[in-house]
Amino acid sequence: MTAGREGLSETYRDDVPWGRPAVPGIPIPPFVDAAQHGSYVRSLQTFVALLDRREPAPATIALLAALTAEPQGPGPLSPLTLRVSLATFFPAPWTPEALARALEGSFSGSPAAVRGGWVWYGDPDYRASRAGDGWRIERHERGERTRATLPAHDDLVLLWMDMFRDRFPYPIAHVRSSSAASPADLAAAAAATLSAHAVNAAMPYLTSWRTEREDALAAVRGEPGASTPTR
Repeated sequence: MTAGREGLSETYRDDVPWGRPAVPGIPIPPFVDAAQHGSYVRSLQTFVALLDRREPAPATIALLAALTAEPQGPGPLSPLTLRVSLATFFPAPWTPEALARALEGSFSGSPAAVRGGWVWYGDPDYRASRAGDGWRIERHERGERTRATLPAHDDLVLLWMDMFRDRFPYPIAHVRSSSAASPADLAAAAAATLSAHAVNAAMPYLTSWRTEREDALAAVRGEPGASTPTR
């Protein structure tokens, strides 16, 4: 048994925000009404916008608009909203039970509750069992077992987000599809869109957002924000 996350290749990387706090008050699915669902989506949109340190970029604005258009009634998250939540490690106050329920039916090998913990995937398969304030993780593949521990209770949610998110959406790390336009085909049009967006970047509504964003991020760092007078 190892003393930390390095026991598994899936847990030792620093590309997961291990230990980051959840944000209380954000509703989690299944939602009882449209108001809860809308609160979740608007919180997710705000978080996505905070992750973009640019104008924000056209792609971010497009994603925010796509989230707005998703169904927001009682019940579960839409596939798009769920996938964006996983990809960004959205800090809703997920419990393992709630996230497992959200993943069920949308992902092969999603977590299932067993006595004393959880199992998920297959070849390799994984088991999580409680260990103090955290979790003991066992990975089993073709007779070989490796183990690690997650020190915090919420780290199991982060591990699942990492394992079930799509790291390589097209065209990232894909062989180019012959049925799709290539980057070279699209580059001139992309440059035109970026030039047009640069005009919008100076508009008051985006300037105001950038100020609000930088103030919020500066407060986390303990620094003066964009709207804080300097002396």
